Amino acid sequence: MNIPGGTPSLNLLWLNQELGTQALRMDTLLACFDLLSSREELQAVEMPFQALCCLLTYLFVQVDTLCLEDLHAFIAQALCLQGKSAMQLEALQLDCVDPRAVQLGALLVRGLTMVVLVNSVCGWPLRVGDFMPWNVFDGKLFHEKYLQSEKGCAVEVLVEQNRSRLSTFHSLKSVVCKACLREDRHIVSRQQWRPHHSGQWERQGSSSHRTSSGYSRSGQGQHWRDQGPGSRQHAPERWKRHSPSSGWSS
Repeated sequence: MNIPGGTPSLNLLWLNQELGTQALRMDTLLACFDLLSSREELQAVEMPFQALCCLLTYLFVQVDTLCLEDLHAFIAQALCLQGKSAMQLEALQLDCVDPRAVQLGALLVRGLTMVVLVNSVCGWPLRVGDFMPWNVFDGKLFHEKYLQSEKGCAVEVLVEQNRSRLSTFHSLKSVVCKACLREDRHIVSRQQWRPHHSGQWERQGSSSHRTSSGYSRSGQGQHWRDQGPGSRQHAPERWKRHSPSSGWSS
């Protein structure tokens, strides 16, 4: 990992109580997701959304076929979940079930599981409870927000006309989008995609990208779904970015 001073040992991350070690733990976690360049913005995110922003940034950098509507749905459901009771979630009714929404939900939960593991290895720089799935994700609520976002509903509708949520929504979206831009990943609306010759969808101007660390994310890897929701082919020394031609559109 590209960390100033080199990759720290587990003894240092787990057992050292000196001043500055906690900052090193956070830097190590961010380095695991290749997000050190966005450290200041991510650390300024309010709890319990730091880990979620890290994960969303990583996913959107890696998966070309995630679009702006998906980001809106992910963020809106996390914000709205904070004010929902179990009874309200149970009573939630959906107009239909979209297979793509189910798959994206599974991808996020799998990603949260990975955040738990990375956080543990790095000496717990983030509070574990903040990113437990039941605190930041509900499948049925995400499905509702996904369907609304796909229909083109305004952000105010997605956050249920709550001004405080609206402000936080724009703040979290800005952090994720800026972090992705540093990796040359522009998150665009699906309306800006164009039909691909295979009948799927491709982002306009989509191509191989090279990160600041000099590695290509060209997307030559195996389809994530070949190994289960959210899995991917591992490239030598670095994850390969997922290609638009591989799918993810329903």
